[in-house]
Amino acid sequence: MRRRSRRTIALMVAVGALLLAACGGDGDGGDVTPEPTASGAIAISVPAEGAAVTVPFEVSGDANVFEAALVLQALDPAGTVLCERRVQATSGTGTPGTWSTTLAFTPPAADEAVTLKAFSRSARDGAEENVVTRAVTVSAELPAIVIEAPACGSTISQSTIEVSGTASVFEGSLLVELREGSGAVLASKTAQTVGAPERGAWQTSFDVTSLPAGAYEAVAYAISAKDGTVENVFAVPFSKAP
Repeated sequence: MRRRSRRTIALMVAVGALLLAACGGDGDGGDVTPEPTASGAIAISVPAEGAAVTVPFEVSGDANVFEAALVLQALDPAGTVLCERRVQATSGTGTPGTWSTTLAFTPPAADEAVTLKAFSRSARDGAEENVVTRAVTVSAELPAIVIEAPACGSTISQSTIEVSGTASVFEGSLLVELREGSGAVLASKTAQTVGAPERGAWQTSFDVTSLPAGAYEAVAYAISAKDGTVENVFAVPFSKAP
């Protein structure tokens, strides 16, 4: 039998290594599903880079992260979190999905550069990972309704939550709701602005003593005098501490 050349042997070894890698290479014979890479795991599609936005505004994109859960923040130039929302994509953990949410917080006194930051949490230690950012300019223009308290993404520990803000709506009347994180309405009250029909302050409160710790929303809106539809919705997420 003719002796194989060193070049032929090297070629055979290389081919064998490639075949072993393709089959998993770990000796257990099982299929190996690669983890999503950090690059491209999260993307922000809307708003566009450098866009001018008016509060409240929609933010949307794609994601392929663990359990489809991600966090979206709006940061001022000093890095202070103006608003934070926990977002659920349509799918994740190896299957790409889409996500969409709305950020609502008190507008700045003057047009301001704001950084949108989206990221997921490590299943191992909760650290931020797959971070992406987008620069936008937030207008100082006030929407018809603003919730100033509680602050977006804040945590409360008291038994009563005070919900307050300003509004410029028909007859100065608006509805304020306390909702579960899922969107179910837990309580609803009517609030009246001071000094209507001019823009004025309003305030109401909810007893949250019996509510378990978790995610909630304070939502304020008006009813159209023309057709009775809901308009000028302003929703702020918050958490109740254990």
